[in-house]
Amino acid sequence: MKVIFEEYSGIIITAFAIIALITVVGLLLASNGPVHTAFTDLIDTLFQKASVS
Repeated sequence: MKVIFEEYSGIIITAFAIIALITVVGLLLASNGPVHTAFTDLIDTLFQKASVS
């Protein structure tokens, strides 16, 4: 077990970091995520102001 971690620790850490990054981005861009909600609100506001003018 020690030999595995000594030789492959960099690859293991990199894999976990990539998986964590994909998970965070996926949660932010989910249909009810904060980024999706803010972007949708921004687009709605833009079209409301454009149609009023």
